[in-house]
Amino acid sequence: MLIGVLSDIHDNLENLRRALEIFKARGVQALIFCGDFCSPIPSREMAGGFGGEIHCVFGNGDGDRFTISNVAHTQYPNLKLHGEYAELEFDGVKIAVTHYPFYAEALARTGDYQAVFCGHTHELHEERIGDCLWLNPGEVLGWKGRATCAVYDTASNSATIITL
Repeated sequence: MLIGVLSDIHDNLENLRRALEIFKARGVQALIFCGDFCSPIPSREMAGGFGGEIHCVFGNGDGDRFTISNVAHTQYPNLKLHGEYAELEFDGVKIAVTHYPFYAEALARTGDYQAVFCGHTHELHEERIGDCLWLNPGEVLGWKGRATCAVYDTASNSATIITL
């Protein structure tokens, strides 16, 4: 199964739309968002622009969580909000998601997950800790230069990095 992984949109709708188009073209079936929509607008754009499930954790830059939650509960049932942390399973592959790399690294070291995803730093990071893939897909925003996201393949437990 192919899963789109993205983080740190910070209201950059142009790059978000580009990422969604790429995900659709590659046959991505679900999305994992590692936090920092910022305003509720990207949550609407993401949920309306992608038909599959979207699993989200909140980051430190999500200032209006009430409205984002309202969007998910009243308008877009495909937008699944997990709070600060998520444990997911796709095709028998266990995945942990958090916004913060400190926690992500600790989760990866447990050996309980095949993959752990995070955001926050706005910097692409890919590392193997034992059999676990620890991935920060970078930032959709493009503030630190290259805007990136990733496509994760559950069958190979690997990610393809995409420049937006």
